[in-house]
Amino acid sequence: MWARSFGNQGTVNLAEDMGEIYDGYVAINSAPVVMRDTLVVGHQTIDGQRAFGPPGVIKAYDVRTGALKWAWDAADPDTATPKKGPNAYKRGSPDVWTSFTGDDKLGLVYLPIGNSSGDYWSGTRSPAENKYSVSLTALNIDTGLPACTFQTAHKDVWDYDPGSQPTLVDYPDKNGGKTPAIIMPTKQGEIYVLDRRTGKSLFGVEERPVPGGGVEPDQCSPT
Repeated sequence: MWARSFGNQGTVNLAEDMGEIYDGYVAINSAPVVMRDTLVVGHQTIDGQRAFGPPGVIKAYDVRTGALKWAWDAADPDTATPKKGPNAYKRGSPDVWTSFTGDDKLGLVYLPIGNSSGDYWSGTRSPAENKYSVSLTALNIDTGLPACTFQTAHKDVWDYDPGSQPTLVDYPDKNGGKTPAIIMPTKQGEIYVLDRRTGKSLFGVEERPVPGGGVEPDQCSPT
């Protein structure tokens, strides 16, 4: 009986209000997270095929009824109120295709966010996309709004989107105590250890100058 009372006879349509969905372009390829009676679902959007593919909006449902509680889009990060209509969310906005995790005590779900469609071209991305893409971003499980974010690649045009699930640990500090931390591996071979309450690195991060140029010299990050 519970399954039939969830959504429409046991199912919900993730693609609802996501506009045109091309065959094979959207798939759930990692497990959702369930926290505080809320089920949070991300999805894969096929890379490198269209400049503006389906949106990468993250959706959260009531685990009992299937009702949509909030929907967060990295291209419009200051609201998580579900929107209606074929143009409700920005085409090609960053998705979360890999596994994510949550801290029930803090009420935060941690999203390893990919980059926008057109993975190797950044000129059409909004300032919000440039802030949240290729990052670990914590959303409040009750509101769906960002609590903190940590970016692992600026203005990514190398497809450096996160590919691994972050891990929660209690990290020993200098005073014999423990800091609630999260470990974030990246495609670059770097591993970040962050305070999972604030998104700040426990060891500091050095920004190093990198070469520019390419087809979008004005868009390249200097570090």
